[in-house]
Order: sequence, then structure tokens, then C-alpha cells
Amino acid sequence: MKKKALSMLLVFAVLLVTVLGTVPAAFAEKVIPVEIHTPEDLLKMAENPGGDYVLMADLDMTGIPWKSLDFNGGSLDGNGHAILNLTLAEIGDEKPNSCDGNRKLYETAYLGFFGTLKNATVKNLKLLNVRGLLEIDTPCFIGGLAGYAENATITDCTIVGALELRAFDRMFGVGGVVGYGSGKVQSCTVDVTLITTDTDATTKDEQFLGGVYATGFMDVRDCNVTIDGYTSEHGYVHNGGIVGMYMEYPLGTGKRGYITGNHVSGKITFFEDNKDRRAYCKAYVGEALVNYYILDDNSQSFTRDERKDYSVELRPEMCENPVYTESVVTGSCDTYGYTRYTCESCGYSYRDRYTMFAHTVSVWTEQVAATLETEGLELGYCDGCGIEQTRTIPMLEPEPTTNVTPETIPQGTVTHQGNPKKQNHLPLIMAITVVVICSVALVVLLVQENRRKRKRRRARRKGKYSNR
Repeated sequence: MKKKALSMLLVFAVLLVTVLGTVPAAFAEKVIPVEIHTPEDLLKMAENPGGDYVLMADLDMTGIPWKSLDFNGGSLDGNGHAILNLTLAEIGDEKPNSCDGNRKLYETAYLGFFGTLKNATVKNLKLLNVRGLLEIDTPCFIGGLAGYAENATITDCTIVGALELRAFDRMFGVGGVVGYGSGKVQSCTVDVTLITTDTDATTKDEQFLGGVYATGFMDVRDCNVTIDGYTSEHGYVHNGGIVGMYMEYPLGTGKRGYITGNHVSGKITFFEDNKDRRAYCKAYVGEALVNYYILDDNSQSFTRDERKDYSVELRPEMCENPVYTESVVTGSCDTYGYTRYTCESCGYSYRDRYTMFAHTVSVWTEQVAATLETEGLELGYCDGCGIEQTRTIPMLEPEPTTNVTPETIPQGTVTHQGNPKKQNHLPLIMAITVVVICSVALVVLLVQENRRKRKRRRARRKGKYSNR
């Protein structure tokens, strides 16, 4: 009987180990993205540059310099929210090779929200008023979202901003969404001012500029692109409303490319100070080095503006000493605010200093009372659109007193506990259930065994007395 009981306990033990081992593993298969609520949360992406993230609110990055993030294998879901006033201040650490039109490889620097974006996805994200200015003397690419892309998928994103690159040395370029690379850009809205300036007239460089990306092999579908481009180049120009140079990358992929269903508006103003002129500048593709791609169902209202005066760098503001006036446009329930700057001399204007949606709430209701240790919370609804709004109530100020006593929180006060992730207690509950079953079974077995022993003892005593 003891062997039978031990066997049953062994079976239950195996079951317990199985439950504790497999249940958590099953739940671990579901990826829960890290929520981003604040600029500080956004900066923490650098601690795990391959995780899955979701933006939970609009973020204003004014005054916070951004180092290009090297991101590999993860995802970022903008969740329809915007990152405002992002300043691209520093190139990323990784420098993968780029390839020029002659198939030469160069170690290259990259600047963007992502310096490099490899095997990753970005969707439903808005970058509004993203700005970058870089002066460098090595090969380099700038992109509003990513300097370099490798097998990246970018969908339903909005990129609005101004990017400028002053460089020389073999090859360099600027793209509205991506600088250089491969992957897919789909259903995106792009409204960018792009400037590239060759700072050394003694060298012949290759320059690339594109409303979506500068050069590479990315599919672009169903995008709406507005471009205001300026190129001052003493080497070779490759400019396009969508892509400057369309070439196979990585080399040897052999797949067909697609640039379909897009609309391009705006202009590119450029000069090419080079006797061996090429001067590629077109509405969709500046120069195509591949013939196995589909260019179809696109539309454009695009202007190619070539200049022959090589002595003056081309820029949006063409007067020598622009003087700007400011006008503030207030946001509304569904539009962001901004400040418009207009040059008094040449009339050039641009937007800067974006602000959040502006909701008007007349009636606020207290949800959580403020205490001496925690802020309170009020809830209201926008008078115009009815969207729920919240605002904090400052912590209470302690009343001055001569008797110092420990501060206590009144009974019933709801204290702020943040927004912890819900814990899954199912594995623990199942484990406890198994333990209880094992315990009950063992008790039953022991009781039955004791009963049998008592019966046998009574039977032996009865037989002993009957023999006398």
C-alpha cells in the first residue's frame, strides 16, 4: 500500500511540475508592448532597442536633443499619436555600409529618429516638425524616420519637417522618411523640406535626395508626398519626388520592386556644377539602375527647377538677411497648433513650435482627492468634441503647526498607484489546486490504510480468543 501511495504522489508531483512549467510558458508567447506615456519613456527605448513599444499619448520633445536610435527586430506602434518638435541631434552608433551607383561600398553615418531600422516595423506614428541639421565630411544619410533601413516595414505614418545635410566625400543624401535602404513604405503622408549642400567644390561626389527615401530599394505604395527640395552639388545629382536613385539593395535580391499609387506635389530646385553633367531630377524616380520594377498609377504636380548660377547655395529663403515675423496658430480639438514664421523680404514661410490639441472644458469633476502625499485627479469633457480630458490637482500644502506629528492619509482616501500591468494569477491558482488535490488524496489513502490495519488487528484478537 505504501508503494501505491508513493506512486500516486509521484504522479501528482509530475503533474505539478508540468503545470508550473508549461502554463507560464504558454502565456509568455503573447507579446505585451511596452507603453510610452512620456518623453522619458521614449528615451528609455535605448535601453532595449529591439523591443515592442506602443505610444499612449502625444509627446512634445521641445528642448530634448535626440540621439539616433539603432533599432533591430522590434516594433513601434504610434497608436495614432504624434511626436512633436523632435530635434535630430546626434548620429547613431552603427555604421552599416551603403552602396553608390557604381556598386562601391562605404562605411556610412546615419541620422534619423532611428539611426538604423533593421527587420522592424513602424506603424500609425506621426512625426510633426522633425528637424535635423548635420555637417559632416564622411558618407552620410539622413531620414526623418530612419537614416538606414534594412527589411523595414513602415505603414500609415506621417512625417512633417525639415532636414538639412552639408557634406562631401564620395556620397551622401537626404530622404523624407528614410535615407538609405530596403523594405516597404506604405500609406504614408510626407510633407518635408529637404536641403543638401556639397561643401567642397574640388571633389565629385554623388548626391541623393528623395521625398520618401534618398536611394535604395524600397517599395513605396499609396503615399502622399509634398516636397520642397534644394540641392547645391558640384558632383552628380540624383533627385526624385519619391526616390533619388532606385537601385537593387542588398545586391542580388532579384525581387521585383513597386512604386505604385502615389501622389507627388511640390518642387526640387537644384544645380549640378559638373561638366560631365547628369542632372537627374524627376517627379518619381531620379535615376533607376534596375528595370524590373513596377512604376504605375502614380500622379504628380511636380516642378523641376534647375539653376545655372553655381556661386550661391540654394535654400528656401533666398534673401541674404531674412527677417521673420511670427504668427501663432492655436490648435483645436482635432488640429495641432504651431507658429508660422514669414520672411518680410522674400515671403518664404515655414511652421515651427507645434503644440498639442487644444480642448476646452467648462466643467471638471473630482475623481481622486488630493492629499498631502499624492496629487488628485479631475475629469471633464471637451465642450467642442466631447472627448474625455483629465487634469491633476496639486498636492495639499501642510498646515503650519508647532506640534510635529506624522502625516497620515485619511481613511477612504484613494492614493495614486500609477498604472501597473495586470498580473496573471492563473498559473499560481492551478498550482495551488494541484497541491490541494495531492494533499486530499494522501489523507484519504492514509485513512483507508489505518482502517484496514485496525480491522486486521481486531480480526487477529478475535481469532486468538476463539482458539482458547
